Amino acid sequence: MRYSKQLRTAVALGGLMGAAWALPNCSAKDLANAAKGCDGLDTKANQADVTVKAFADAAAKLKVAAIALEGQWKDVCNGIMKDVDPTYVAKSDAAGACAALNVRVAAALKKGVTISLEVQGGCTASLDVQANCEAECTVAAACDVKANCEAGKLVVECNGSCDAECDIRAPEVACNGTCDADCTVDIAASCTGQCVGTCEGPKWTGTCEAGCSATFTGTCGGNCAGKCDGTATAGSADGNCAGKCEGTCTAKANGSCEAKCTGNFNGPSCAGSCTGKCTGKATGTCTGTCSGTCTTKPGAASCKGTCHGKCGVETSPPRCTGSLKCSVDAKCQSSCQAQVQAEAKCSGHANWVITGDKPLYDAFIKHEAEVGAAFKATAALADPIQKTLASLGSAIQAVASLSAAGGVCIATSIAVAADVQASFKVSFQASATVSGNASAS
Repeated sequence: MRYSKQLRTAVALGGLMGAAWALPNCSAKDLANAAKGCDGLDTKANQADVTVKAFADAAAKLKVAAIALEGQWKDVCNGIMKDVDPTYVAKSDAAGACAALNVRVAAALKKGVTISLEVQGGCTASLDVQANCEAECTVAAACDVKANCEAGKLVVECNGSCDAECDIRAPEVACNGTCDADCTVDIAASCTGQCVGTCEGPKWTGTCEAGCSATFTGTCGGNCAGKCDGTATAGSADGNCAGKCEGTCTAKANGSCEAKCTGNFNGPSCAGSCTGKCTGKATGTCTGTCSGTCTTKPGAASCKGTCHGKCGVETSPPRCTGSLKCSVDAKCQSSCQAQVQAEAKCSGHANWVITGDKPLYDAFIKHEAEVGAAFKATAALADPIQKTLASLGSAIQAVASLSAAGGVCIATSIAVAADVQASFKVSFQASATVSGNASAS
């Protein structure tokens, strides 16, 4: 089975599930319970309480994000199943809906169907949340961030002129600088990423509405001339080759082809000239739409983002992205980062190449935007959840230094973290299913 680089990276995140802390077998009744347990924390004089509060806030926000992500996957799995099987009855939760889809995909794989997935997109988050949280990570109220920050590492949210680099973040932002995620440009040239438009060949992998005139392997929605599931068609399999087509295809060819695509093309590989939109990882300057963070050159006339120098109009207190010569707890900062990632907004686009199962391909591709967003959100939540679970050890070790309220807070937060782990596992398994990595039932 063939997988994309993004897929291999995301599936590798599954290791965190086995490495996560073994938490008590309990469950939080409500997120509000965590807040009640932490109301009496002494965050002015007790550093252990400060650290536990940051952990509790991170666990609570991660639970909100994990539950929302489960909802996304429930809708995705129910939608795909309904499209592939009109008699399907929608399930009430993600576990049930995605288990049904897992059975359908596993059965297809067992029959020799191959599934390959490319997911492009990214996530954006508000650094104001991190800045405000980190400002509370020290009990030393006299800490002057500007005076004690490592040289060149002081940044500030800005809405004016900036005399240094400016980082602009949005779900999609017009960019003329470096982009740390996917860059989409209107082109008529070679494309090393996802091409949407037309592909001049000489070979491609993806979907061509006009079909393929030479050396085609994949799923055909038109006339398959050659072989269908290993049987010669003599050009007679007009729309009836629901399996693997080898030869030529007159319409809706999804797979690999060694010819020009004369109609609308959408796919991860165009070994020639792409006319339309090209989306891929930016290796240099991005002069299109950036799905992550666009960093402009120093001296931008207007900066509506994070300024790495002096800003004409500051919209938040300055924060330090390097070492700070103050008593700042590293575990507290890590929890702050988890809070930011928990509130990230993700978007994406999924593109499959499925050989041997046209109904499954048609159902999948109908939900390409929803799957892309859910897939990216799943990958984005993995790291903060792993780090938050790992920080439990430090929080528990600090019990002796906690106030009475701190003890109640950590106990309630552990239960919330257990819920986060269980909820995320459902979403992770769903992402594996749509990637063609379904487990046998």
